[in-house]
Amino acid sequence: MVRSEDDYHDELAYLKKTIDLIDNELYKLKQLLVLRKENLIESTREMWENSSHFTNDFDKLIEANQYLMEVKRQSIYYNKTLQEIKIYKRMLYSPYFGRFDFIEDGYDKEEKIYIGLHNLRDPETFNIIVYDWRAPISSVFYQFEKGRAYFKAPSGIIKGNITLKRQYMIKDSKLEYFFDCNIKIDDEILQEVLSRNASTKMRTIVETIQREQDMIIRDTENELLLVQGVAGSGKTSIALHRIAYLLYFGKDKNINKRNILLISSNRIFSEYIKDVLPELGEENVNQIVFEDFLYDILKGKGVVEKRGTYIENLIISKNNDKIKENSIKFKGSREFAILLDRFISYYERKLIQFTDIYYDGRVIFTRQDLKNIFLNNKIKRPAQKRLERLKKIIFERIHSMKHRRISKLEKFVEKSDEHKFEVKAYSRLLSIKETKVLMSQINKFTNIDYLKVYKLLFSNKNLFKKLSYGIKLTDDIDEIIQMTIENLEKGFISYEDCGPLLYMKFKLEGCQMYEDIRHVVIDEAQDYSPLFYEVFNMLFSNANYTILGDIYQTFDRELDNTFYDEIEKIFNKSKATKVFLKRSYRSSFEINAFNQNLLQEAPGIVPFDRHEDLPTIIYKDNNDEIYLKMILDIKALLKAGYKTIAIICKTKEESKEVYEKLKKDIRLRIVDSGDNEILEGVNVITPYAAKGLEFDAVLVFNVSKENYKTVYDRRLLYVACTRALHRLMLYYTGEITDFLKKNVNYTKEIIQGRM
Repeated sequence: MVRSEDDYHDELAYLKKTIDLIDNELYKLKQLLVLRKENLIESTREMWENSSHFTNDFDKLIEANQYLMEVKRQSIYYNKTLQEIKIYKRMLYSPYFGRFDFIEDGYDKEEKIYIGLHNLRDPETFNIIVYDWRAPISSVFYQFEKGRAYFKAPSGIIKGNITLKRQYMIKDSKLEYFFDCNIKIDDEILQEVLSRNASTKMRTIVETIQREQDMIIRDTENELLLVQGVAGSGKTSIALHRIAYLLYFGKDKNINKRNILLISSNRIFSEYIKDVLPELGEENVNQIVFEDFLYDILKGKGVVEKRGTYIENLIISKNNDKIKENSIKFKGSREFAILLDRFISYYERKLIQFTDIYYDGRVIFTRQDLKNIFLNNKIKRPAQKRLERLKKIIFERIHSMKHRRISKLEKFVEKSDEHKFEVKAYSRLLSIKETKVLMSQINKFTNIDYLKVYKLLFSNKNLFKKLSYGIKLTDDIDEIIQMTIENLEKGFISYEDCGPLLYMKFKLEGCQMYEDIRHVVIDEAQDYSPLFYEVFNMLFSNANYTILGDIYQTFDRELDNTFYDEIEKIFNKSKATKVFLKRSYRSSFEINAFNQNLLQEAPGIVPFDRHEDLPTIIYKDNNDEIYLKMILDIKALLKAGYKTIAIICKTKEESKEVYEKLKKDIRLRIVDSGDNEILEGVNVITPYAAKGLEFDAVLVFNVSKENYKTVYDRRLLYVACTRALHRLMLYYTGEITDFLKKNVNYTKEIIQGRM
């Protein structure tokens, strides 16, 4: 509510002052950009004209390098100015979104604090006109209502009173409206933001960050931060804003984009989130699509089963393949990691075939000598590193004896008429051949193939069970062992073997790939088994972690909150905390109420109070009638202005079938988890490819009892329905799935329906 006409004019005046200041800074920066571009061009020209392009002259190489350094320096200046211009252009559109008036304890003066995407300082007075949302003082806006408040400044805790809180809607440099609020983010702004159409790219949420979200974003105390959030609670947005905060906070601690890593679940998701950090004025950090990383490591070892195929095979297996299910559960467990550790220890002590090393007619190392040196591991080096050291020791000994050996060979060759004119050359050739033979012998026991070692574990069933003492094995462990060895012998690596293989590789070889990474953000935490977290712990041994997931959105096993307890034990950080987010902001109140009843154990969603149409369950006598109805519904949705529409089908095969039936009447595309992006319009997609995404309207195909019946299917249906922002429509023939039967009270209508 606007308090007075004077208030309105004061706000217009402040906005004009801010816009004018941004305009002036933009003008200066554009002039500077022209100058820096000229300097860059001039530096490049000088390097080209005054340095030699091809030379072995050391002095000229130094001169060329100096020119190159100058070009790099000018390029950095130019890009930095370009980045500043982009920031000011964003601020010109909407320079701030919030304000609070604060009286610090011990002072009488009331300070007006405006909050926006970035800092804006008056260059003449040095007063801050707008505070970056990440600044310590800005936390007051998100954390407190009117009254007593505090924030953590570099100098200590600053306390005081909030006398006013205000929110703004500014678009294209114009003040649309503003109002005072008693809570940090008023429903009016949040309603407006959440009621917008979905974008094919994730948006920033700085103007609507809620208190519990802000606490996660600003947490710098904990080395491990675990977040369980229901669908639509903003987990991914929180993760990205947290990265932006860590970069802002880390400027004084030498943390930059190269020290932070984001692990994404698939390429679509990676593309979907890529614009958020640039919108917040930060460059994108290192990012890996975990599946791509997995295949890069395991390539050359066999045909690796893709996660999408793995999930699909689970879904379509008849009556749930219990052997496969138990194999997934066991191979992803910490107990299996213990078994792998025991086997690695056994392998080192019993299975490495050391041999006596002969040189110059005598034994220089016995096999027992070599084994003793190898097993002497006081500094806990991995096996491959110790074997490389062992190889070095052997060849140092050989090198010290080489001169004497060549002398012997020369005397031997001198006696031969065939090589009497090339004694030295031929002697060295013989020495090289001897060394090659010796090298081949040594390589047999100093080079470890982790895949072969993994096969060995399953090749000896009795040893497998002997090493499993104290570990409860499933009743079908013999079948799991047989299935695994058959797959590996055929050169096929199933997805549930990928984690153990990575574990085996890094345990045997060590890992120094990511020593510079100081913070790792893992989204879709439920997609990774405990054994994968053991791998992460080895990969990023110097890092802190932010891990966000939803146990209700897993497809290959059932989870509860003890899942996060396991992760906490694996990383064993001195400071760790778990946060639970229950409020969902994605879907309307009606869709959230509908989704709450889909799972056997309700996820406890607290819906945001944004009301729209009830979900619709639609029955037709056959699929042809369903296709016709879907075409009519999609056309109506597009006409109503919905930009992103998803037809969610249970499997890839079903997606292709629906696509073929609708493509003549509707412009649409099939999206797979291996694709790079979603587009505006109609996307045909599976639930596991849609995870993490959102759409204006979701149409779920074939929710019959025949199609959705297993525990996997139930979670697939939950994920499918929780993708919808504004409209949710479900279609079936025959009998409806049991998972929807108690949702009759939460639907708009059942067209020709039978529940």
